[in-house]
Amino acid sequence: MEVAAISRVTKDPLVRQAELMDTALDLFLALGYQKTTVQDIVKKVNVAQGTFYYYFSSKEAILEAIIERNVKNLVEEVHSLEKITGIEKLQQFINRFYKLSYIGEPGLLGKILYKEKQGLLINKLWRQTNIITTPLLTSIIEECNKQGLTNVTHIKETLWFFGGIMGALLEVSSPLEYGHESDLDIVRNKLQISANLFETLFGAPAGSIKLEVPKLVKE
Repeated sequence: MEVAAISRVTKDPLVRQAELMDTALDLFLALGYQKTTVQDIVKKVNVAQGTFYYYFSSKEAILEAIIERNVKNLVEEVHSLEKITGIEKLQQFINRFYKLSYIGEPGLLGKILYKEKQGLLINKLWRQTNIITTPLLTSIIEECNKQGLTNVTHIKETLWFFGGIMGALLEVSSPLEYGHESDLDIVRNKLQISANLFETLFGAPAGSIKLEVPKLVKE
């Protein structure tokens, strides 16, 4: 009597890793970060828990990987921009980073983590983001300095203040119980204040940095 062999579906490691991350993201957004378990993720993907732990050491690790993927994609997009001045590239970075952190996947996840009072985790993810973006921002500022568009003498220290302004902008953009500000005039005023702060921080000409209002998501 012949026994039929059971075939296992094998996937490219990068494909499997992305599948786990996409599934975790869906569950985090649907159930919340705290309520989602590793078992929920592997059950939906239909793999063993060992497969999950082959790629990620914990639920927190896969969350970090999701944020890292978004931020690295942003860095690559801005890095690839050509035929623009350094200050235009800086403006592109600020606007794209603001949009990503406001209504992109990191923004949606951040909204959930704030509701769950995951302050330490939010701070860890923010620091992780700063580490990833620092090399690109450093090169942009160096380029701006050479072009005479900015006057930054201590880039590393300046970028910490940059992160503070960006964090403050994101805080004031969602003042109502983790919900986005709905009054566009107020949003524009806050963006203008932030643009002025960025220009002062970098020693850039007045009016050289313009921040865009991102398309608001429905609450």
